Order: sequence, then C-alpha cells, then structure tokens
Amino acid sequence: MAVKVDFDTRALTAGVKQLGDGIARGAPAAARKAAEDVAARLRQATPVRTGTLAASIGVVADPAGFGVSYGADVDYARPVAARTGNVAQAIAGIPDAYGRDCQNVAATQVRRL
Repeated sequence: MAVKVDFDTRALTAGVKQLGDGIARGAPAAARKAAEDVAARLRQATPVRTGTLAASIGVVADPAGFGVSYGADVDYARPVAARTGNVAQAIAGIPDAYGRDCQNVAATQVRRL
C-alpha cells in the first residue's frame, strides 16, 4: 500500500524570507553603531598635538557595511598607533558587542514571525 504525504512549506518559506529581509534591514544599524563606537574610542585614545591625526578619524560607509578611517594622509599615524596602542584599545571588545547587537536584531525579527 502506497502512502502519499504532502507538506505545505509556503508558510516556512515566507517566514524565512521575512526573517532574512528583517535581518538585512537591521544589520547595517548594528554595523554603523560598532563603527561609531570604535571611532569615538579611538578619538579618546589618540594623543593630540596638532589635532590632525584625531581629525582623520571617522566612520566611512563600505560596500560590506561600515568602517573607521584612521590616519589617512597622516604619515605618523602608524608609529603613534604602535607607540600608544590606541587602535587596539579602540577595537577591544567591539566584535563581541557587534555580535550581541546582531543577535538582538535576529531575535527581534524572530519575535515578529
């Protein structure tokens, strides 16, 4: 005896699409926040003599999200970073915070399903 069982996956497919779309909308805000946090911490950790290096710090849009510019056209940026550890201080803990923010975005979208 043959038995046929059909599964309607339309609701699942629609839910997965809604989840993906929601994450795609929310993830850029998490990336921007992470970049803004790094830039703010980097400004605080960067020594200031003339202000040129500190003024070079900024959040920049990137095709993959957001990034932080540091020391563009400032030839002493790398030695300052090596001497002070300002870049390492600025990014410390940010990947974990960004990960938590992304989890929160996903959890918010799951609750909306």
